[in-house]
Amino acid sequence: MDIGSQLRNLLEEEGITQKQLAEALNLSTTTLNGYIKNRRQPDAKTIIRLASYFHTTTDYIYGLTSFREPMSVPYNAEERHLVNIYRGIPEDQKPLYLETGRAFSNFAKKNQQKQK
Repeated sequence: MDIGSQLRNLLEEEGITQKQLAEALNLSTTTLNGYIKNRRQPDAKTIIRLASYFHTTTDYIYGLTSFREPMSVPYNAEERHLVNIYRGIPEDQKPLYLETGRAFSNFAKKNQQKQK
């Protein structure tokens, strides 16, 4: 998803207008409209201000994640590696990998219960 789509969704979810957001962030309505229509790209400081205003992450604003809420605990190195592996898998093969992961997880849970 692109920045413009993310901003349109956030405006709709929050029930505010472009004009209200532009005023809150001290942006011109023309500039904000350019972001929303993907005619312009906000700089990093503006992305941070947008994320702060909407209580979300910059990754969400950029459309890099579908999770609006910030993670309470960041990924460790192994988790980031697993996410990168998953992202490199062809779409038609992802369900198989997810099912394999679930099987490993269930196996681990059963072993933990047996040990108790």
